[in-house]
Amino acid sequence: MKIRIEEVLKEKGKIFAISSESPFYVDYKGGQLGDRGKIGNASVLSVMSKNGKIYHEIDREVDLGENDVEIDLNHQLFVRQHHTGQHILSAVFEELADISTVGFRMGFEYTTIDLNVPYIVEELLDEVEERVNSIITECVDVQEILVEKEEVDRFPLRKKLSDKVEGMVRIIKIGEYDYSPCGGYHVKNTGQIGLLKILKTEKVKGELTRVYFVAGFKAMEYFRKYSKILKNISVSLTSSIFEVEDKVRSLLSEVKEKSSRLENLAEKLACYKKDDLKKLKEDVYFLQEDPEILRYIPKYFDKEGLLVLYDGKSYSFTSNSSKYIVRNIISDLRERFGGKGGGGKEKGNYLPSDGVNINMILEVLK
Repeated sequence: MKIRIEEVLKEKGKIFAISSESPFYVDYKGGQLGDRGKIGNASVLSVMSKNGKIYHEIDREVDLGENDVEIDLNHQLFVRQHHTGQHILSAVFEELADISTVGFRMGFEYTTIDLNVPYIVEELLDEVEERVNSIITECVDVQEILVEKEEVDRFPLRKKLSDKVEGMVRIIKIGEYDYSPCGGYHVKNTGQIGLLKILKTEKVKGELTRVYFVAGFKAMEYFRKYSKILKNISVSLTSSIFEVEDKVRSLLSEVKEKSSRLENLAEKLACYKKDDLKKLKEDVYFLQEDPEILRYIPKYFDKEGLLVLYDGKSYSFTSNSSKYIVRNIISDLRERFGGKGGGGKEKGNYLPSDGVNINMILEVLK
């Protein structure tokens, strides 16, 4: 297989081999990842279409003119497994709950679909996942059907054909489970997918639910990774894998209880520590302490003036006087010494750059 490279472009630290035609499928055309492989001795990192040309991002320069091409078939199988898995997953959501897919994007670590509902209960996810894998194990043939645009109405398409489509239409038929117009890669038989695993869901764009999933060898990779993590946790907790959940729940409850007790002790200690405030000038008071204790010092600060607290990393300011506007103080500190921070009229925080000490802050307060 050959490709004719018309230009090699270096741009923003990247190298692109540009051609008018290419055997490499473009990234995210229809939501799926594009092809990977070799052009000459260069590895293809990404593929995009721009101004009627195909831009292949490569890891080294190649010669102009004809170059040998090698398509990474393992990566292509990864794409086929996830794209066909997405068709089945979307079809099952339609079948079981009348939920439509409105978005699809494939990645190297996971693939996502966006569904037109704000929330999905866990029981439905389990049912969908079980149904999808049942279809996969049936080893259903995946067919490509080419028809004229005017003929598509003969097929029970899961999604309406875009008006932008011209000429022949490619329909992907998965048994009687799904008919979808699609130009991407797919397996020949659902058995080649092997396995599909839903990872998680999240609410996006207000009223949509994003479903994360993996398929094929990537699903097995996740299973090995999760198993290893669980095994290591069970060893650390000196419990079996099946006892880990209860053990972690018990430990979290214990930590929450002790954290509450520590908070109470920190507040009580802050009540005493307020007497350690150093009066640096007529109406400026300073204390350096642990952040857990400093959190409660402003509660007991009853003097008129400015309270400056330092936890070893950042400063916090509390003003009980119209003389000191905290937001202005922090703005002056940022302008003079750099760093980050902000606040309002009475309270604010400042994370300084290296070397800013309380004496330098006092100079600003003059």
